[in-house]
Amino acid sequence: MTQNEAWQGLLDSDEEILWQGAPKAQLRMEFDSPFHIFFFLFFTGFSIFWIVMASAAGGYFWTFGLLFFGVGSYNLVGIHFWKMFARKNTFYTLTDRRAIIARDMFGRKTFKSYPITEASPLDLEIRDGLSDIYFATEYQKGRRGALQSIRKGFEQLEDGRSVMSLMRDVQRKHGDTS
Repeated sequence: MTQNEAWQGLLDSDEEILWQGAPKAQLRMEFDSPFHIFFFLFFTGFSIFWIVMASAAGGYFWTFGLLFFGVGSYNLVGIHFWKMFARKNTFYTLTDRRAIIARDMFGRKTFKSYPITEASPLDLEIRDGLSDIYFATEYQKGRRGALQSIRKGFEQLEDGRSVMSLMRDVQRKHGDTS
């Protein structure tokens, strides 16, 4: 199957693919805030303390602490492995109109596109030699119904500067349509 056949029916007939790539799937420890680290260190440490003390008392009451240990461990370490796994199954495409993030995980394929217009914010972040380009924000309901903003973009690119340049060209093209 050729590149064009794979995108048949997903792109407009006159839409042109400018760039395709994938994030570098490596482990990257990133936390929302320092509070997150300290909270889950305490949470996980207390669950270990609970398991040890409850097991000394005998019986199976100590198993109650395993749930808390699992939640703490996932939020401290596991979530980073999950993000790495998700990046391994993610594919990016930039066309002359939009940025596309496609994902194929556990047989479920998702395809989200974000128009790149003159008004689209383009943010380039470089960390550890890899680039993140953010171009959209989505909002999800978080805990207690509060809206939480989530930045969307192409993450962990090795050629981020060239992709950013292509995105700026797309923006300029949209600005010249008068």
